[in-house]
Amino acid sequence: MTRRRDPFMLALDQIRERAGAGRYVPGEPVVIVDEARRLGLSTTPVREALAWLCGEGLIERAPQGGFLAPRLDAAVVRDRFAFRLHCVATSLDLIADQAADLAASLTAASGLTLADRLDILVRSAGNQVLFNAFERVGRQVLSLASAERKLFPDLVEEALGVARLFEEASPPALRAALVAYHQRRMDAAPLLILEREADLLRPTDGGRA
Repeated sequence: MTRRRDPFMLALDQIRERAGAGRYVPGEPVVIVDEARRLGLSTTPVREALAWLCGEGLIERAPQGGFLAPRLDAAVVRDRFAFRLHCVATSLDLIADQAADLAASLTAASGLTLADRLDILVRSAGNQVLFNAFERVGRQVLSLASAERKLFPDLVEEALGVARLFEEASPPALRAALVAYHQRRMDAAPLLILEREADLLRPTDGGRA
């Protein structure tokens, strides 16, 4: 007999996924009763999950009570990508003596995306606090992924180019590519926000379903 998943974890995973995918309109309420009905849960685990996600920066508490989808502005987006770059650069410094080993392990692996490689790089630094911060900010910029695909037509080629450098054991070249990768998104922050907002307004968008 299959056990039913813990209601809190179910609510946490589902709402985190929706928030990360940008399915809540920035600044608009995330209504506990509506989310509970959608998930087939009581309001208690949903309320607890929303409170938890406030700590991850994916949801905000409303001034008068309740919860909101956080608003993004260009400065916040720039800061988040800058912080991600800081985590990556710090990790490169911390594993400088193991660059060849990391390159060999990534070469042996298959099906890894650029995001996978970045996670492995930061985790390899051996600093759990650094990795947790990197992962948290990664969730906060995940909602911009669709906007990135629309703004950067060479997105796939860009990611493949950076990914290849992980396997060449050349930290200076990899660092330069990662700086360029993140700086591009920092420079495009206002356009990323505009594109995300446009996505939410498109009739064909299923984000608010």
